[in-house]
Amino acid sequence: MHMTRTTGRLALAAAAGLALTTLTGCGELTIRTWIKVIEAESTGSLKFDFPNAKPFPLERIQGGFLTTIVMDTTSIPAPIEGTLVVEEIRVAAAQPGPFQYVCAWANPNLPSEGTVVLDILGGQGTTQVNTNLRTTSGFAGGGLITEVSTSTALNLEGDLLTAFLGAAESGAADGLFATRANFSGTSSLGGIGVIFTLDLGVTNDTTPPLLDEDHNYNCSFYWEPDQGTADYHGVNSKASYLRAWPGDSPSAPRVIALADIGAAPGDTLDLDTIGAYAELPELEDGNKTTMTAVFSSTSQLLGTGQRNRIPGAINAGSDINTGTFLSCFLIFCSVQSSDITQDFRVDPGVSIVVPPGANYLFVAALPPSRKWADNSGFGFGIDVDPGPYPYEE
Repeated sequence: MHMTRTTGRLALAAAAGLALTTLTGCGELTIRTWIKVIEAESTGSLKFDFPNAKPFPLERIQGGFLTTIVMDTTSIPAPIEGTLVVEEIRVAAAQPGPFQYVCAWANPNLPSEGTVVLDILGGQGTTQVNTNLRTTSGFAGGGLITEVSTSTALNLEGDLLTAFLGAAESGAADGLFATRANFSGTSSLGGIGVIFTLDLGVTNDTTPPLLDEDHNYNCSFYWEPDQGTADYHGVNSKASYLRAWPGDSPSAPRVIALADIGAAPGDTLDLDTIGAYAELPELEDGNKTTMTAVFSSTSQLLGTGQRNRIPGAINAGSDINTGTFLSCFLIFCSVQSSDITQDFRVDPGVSIVVPPGANYLFVAALPPSRKWADNSGFGFGIDVDPGPYPYEE
């Protein structure tokens, strides 16, 4: 039978809609993610607000925006609409001229908010964000903080259906917002007007941005009073470091390198759960929040059929018993334990001392069913607070 191009598109849309409806329980869906600057794809400049002023290019633009997106998925397969709030901004750049360095962060007195529209079947999306920043630079010795308001749009194009279904399958919405972001605004340094422009290549994932040491040294002093010292790390609800039931296929857990967050043995970490997850393949937020963690000397993780999957596990905190399950082959059954002695419960929050020899922190959801493959949710994670950045004199 001959199929016209229009009929083909309708058939594809129908098939796509059917695929989406296999995910049940549509409602409010939260995506909590870092929209991160791709250094190699980003440019920017600063110039004094004078006629014919020469722009000063920015170098090594790094950082990101911690963003919470809440969407109403009941409209699927029609376009999804939602809201966006920028919880935290950390952007830093070097300027070898008079500005020396540039730091930007969220203005705590003026929220940065916007709207999101995702036409999944049409392969297009738009995110409009009104961004309110505080900025500073090393100009005239540094220390001058100014406020800037600007607006930018993130335009998404491509196979959003495959990306969205892939996110539902993997439990991670990484890369969904891969696009470009343009910012332009005017601020003042010492009474002198300054125009800044940024043309950023961005993508998204659930780990905080890593910045060069000099960026942290120059900017953390300004970021921390307004934004705190906690780092958000997303935790895939489909992931575990425990032995899995037969037939279950959990993903690898979140592994946080302590060096990346400036923590070392003897330091106290404040850990807090953020968000929730569901135990069903739903396109809405669930109500499960149980989370566990374990320190390790290495990042090595063994296969899901083994009880002690983390060879370098180090005991810390109060142990949580993760239970047993029944494993059967034909008529022969045996009780299998998934419990390890080194892990501890995180939710809703816990303060814990990093034990000797620890270099990594493994973090995972602990659903009541003790099964992970069917879990869902893009807004679940952990705030890891190592305390103030160790400024040097």
